[in-house]
Amino acid sequence: MTELAPQVKAVRGRAIDARILSVTLDILRGHGPAAVNIEAVAAKAGIAKTTIYRRYDSREHLLRAAIESSTGEVAIPTDLPTYETFKWLLHDAARMAENMVGRGAAASIILNDHPESNDLMREMIKARSVRLTEFLHERVAAGDLKADLDIGLAATVLLGALFGQLIRGGELDDEWADSVLELLWPGFSA
Repeated sequence: MTELAPQVKAVRGRAIDARILSVTLDILRGHGPAAVNIEAVAAKAGIAKTTIYRRYDSREHLLRAAIESSTGEVAIPTDLPTYETFKWLLHDAARMAENMVGRGAAASIILNDHPESNDLMREMIKARSVRLTEFLHERVAAGDLKADLDIGLAATVLLGALFGQLIRGGELDDEWADSVLELLWPGFSA
C-alpha cells in the first residue's frame, strides 16, 4: 500500500475539519447548544468519533471552534446614507443570526438553558456588536443621529428586535427590516 502524499493528506484533513465544523453549526442552529455533542456530530457527519476527538478533546472545544469558525469581521458600507446603513446592518445581523446562531441557539441564549455554550455565543455576538456601536458613535458625531442617543440602548434594541423575530419564527426579510426602521428611526434620527 502506498503512502498518501502530504498534500493529499492535508487537503483531506481540511475537508474533514470543515465537515465537522459545518455539521456542528447545523446542529447548533437547529437544536441549540445542548444538542451538540461528539456522538451527534459524528453520526450526522458520517465520521468516526475518534476522528473528532483527535481534533477536539471535548464537546466545549468543538463548540468553541465551530462558533469561532463562523465569525468574521463586519465591514459596514461607508457609501450609504445612515438610514440605508441601518437597513444593511439589520440584514447583516439577520444573516449572522440565521447562518451562525440559528433559531435553536437564539432560544437557548434567551432561556440560558446551557450557560457555558451560551457564554460562547454571547462573546461572538458582543464581538460583532462592537462594530455596530462604533457605527452609532460615528453617526452621532456626524450629526445624523441624536446627540444624546443612548448608544448601548440603541444597540440593544436593534439586537432585541432581531432575536425577538427569530424566537417568534418570523421572516428576517426586507419587509421586517423596513418595519423595524420605521418604528425606531424617529427615536434615532437627529
